[in-house]
Amino acid sequence: MMRVLVTGAGGFVGKHLVSELKNRNYEVIAAASSSREDAAAGKLHGLDITDLAAVKAFIGRTRPDTIFHLAAQSNVMKAWHHPSAAVTVNTVGSLHLLQAIQEVCPGSRMINVGSGDEYGLAGKQGMPLSEETACQPQNPYAVSKFAAGQLVLQMAKKNNLQAIHVRAFNHFGPGQEEGFAVSDFSSQIASIEKGLLSPVIRVGDLSAQRDFTYISDIIAAYVALVETDVPNGVYNVCSSIPRMISTVLEHLVQMSDVDIRIETDVAKLRPSEVPIFVGASGLLEQVTGWKPKTVFLDGLERTLDWWRSRVGL
Repeated sequence: MMRVLVTGAGGFVGKHLVSELKNRNYEVIAAASSSREDAAAGKLHGLDITDLAAVKAFIGRTRPDTIFHLAAQSNVMKAWHHPSAAVTVNTVGSLHLLQAIQEVCPGSRMINVGSGDEYGLAGKQGMPLSEETACQPQNPYAVSKFAAGQLVLQMAKKNNLQAIHVRAFNHFGPGQEEGFAVSDFSSQIASIEKGLLSPVIRVGDLSAQRDFTYISDIIAAYVALVETDVPNGVYNVCSSIPRMISTVLEHLVQMSDVDIRIETDVAKLRPSEVPIFVGASGLLEQVTGWKPKTVFLDGLERTLDWWRSRVGL
């Protein structure tokens, strides 16, 4: 039985990944910043990835065959306010894991989860972003993820280790907290339906087009990376379909029985530097056979239903 360590197991993606790996009968070690019990992920082992000695000791005790490194400081605004913290957690933390693998269990494979945000202004071309596209990250979070991926891959190459870097584009689904477009819209609609907010959603410029993938398809991609002998390198995980943010909101509003108005708030009007930002997932499809399967509207409805069950509790 393969033993899989998931860092950041208490987060949105981590919980879904742990659940699916357990369903597939993997031996899963779930780690988070602190030890605790989680309703979705089960027992979480405390692991401070910024502490190299602690990481080495943990890897030495658990000796995983594969490590999914999801633990991160992923809030862009927090990264702007505390860039050194973002670099310490996202870049140095990733490096610590690979160093531990090198010294303790060099046969392990590391799947380092980065972000489509690493491409940054490269998206201004309006063309699908492939793994060959030169990254131009534009915020401390994206820079820290890009640096992490480069360090992991270069050190793996030098030391003959198994490591890949995944660039996951926008994803959504049940369990995602506010701070992201689909979850923000869904939480507002659910609150309006329960009479907690007035039936108006005020927005800024929603003309940007982004690449959204439902959480179950993200998890299926990650599982495919476990179950396939994938060469070291960078792999995009995305739908490869650009969707206008305004259309996403309109779809969600149409799913409600309440009459909800969408109004433009001039104070929120900030045109996007990158009008179209869409990935290309051909390489991942080629090496694993993965393709997203969830109908986009079905994913939106499941997400909205999750917020309906949560709002007002």
